[in-house]
Amino acid sequence: MRKVEHPRLLNAQECAIVLLRLIELRSPDPGSTTRVRLSELTLRRLWGRHRLERDFVEEVQEWLFRGGWTLFFAGTTYAAIRTSAVLNWSRLSSNRLLDDLGTEDVRFIQNGGFDFAKHARLLASDADTCDSD
Repeated sequence: MRKVEHPRLLNAQECAIVLLRLIELRSPDPGSTTRVRLSELTLRRLWGRHRLERDFVEEVQEWLFRGGWTLFFAGTTYAAIRTSAVLNWSRLSSNRLLDDLGTEDVRFIQNGGFDFAKHARLLASDADTCDSD
């Protein structure tokens, strides 16, 4: 007589493995995929969950990091990137801000005298600026 299996929720480690397996299946050339976009619905289906709780996603992120991937929420969708791919990106240093502003302006930032309104345009996304045309 065969034992009947009861449905269970996958743990965070298992969810990370399933996601990495899906990424692996995406490309016939192992390691060629460096980034993917995933809807919340895809993750819920993949992991057998009705909701993606923040604490649970953070635990999955920890396991994925061990596998060389970083998972993050990008506003309306999830994304995963091979962590090693990020190492090739341009690096920003706070020294650039210090050199451009000078020490006096840095004091203004720290003491509340910096003119943030002058630079608020930096918060507008490309989509926001296209809508105004």
